[in-house]
Amino acid sequence: MQLTRTTDYAIRIIMYLSKTRRVTSAGEIAGQIGIAKKSLLATANKLRSARLIAGHMGVSGGYSLMRRPEDISLLDIMEVTEGSIKINHCLEHGKINSCFLSEYCPVHEFYCDLQKKLEESFASVTIRQLLDRAAKKPE
Repeated sequence: MQLTRTTDYAIRIIMYLSKTRRVTSAGEIAGQIGIAKKSLLATANKLRSARLIAGHMGVSGGYSLMRRPEDISLLDIMEVTEGSIKINHCLEHGKINSCFLSEYCPVHEFYCDLQKKLEESFASVTIRQLLDRAAKKPE
């Protein structure tokens, strides 16, 4: 499993907005986190739709956080950007391609346990924790 570039961008956008604590222009964010403005706008749109960030119009417009950094987990972001974070299609309930043998499959229970641990791990890490970790590193 590999996270998409969009997820990486989304995490960087939210971390930068957590640092600035103000309405911040798309141009500033893109420049400071090293991504193309077009990519930033596409990713920010997803984050706005999920109500993780707010968009502000006008001359001094831009983006700001809608939740506190300690209330945003990596799982919150991944659920917006990844589409699915399931490690195997058999775990995607209600999907047409969901495996009809999952009740009898010897590896299905292992997948379920692993999926639960993975989601719990991503849910346990907040943006605030990442920022605090970064602040403790010597330069």
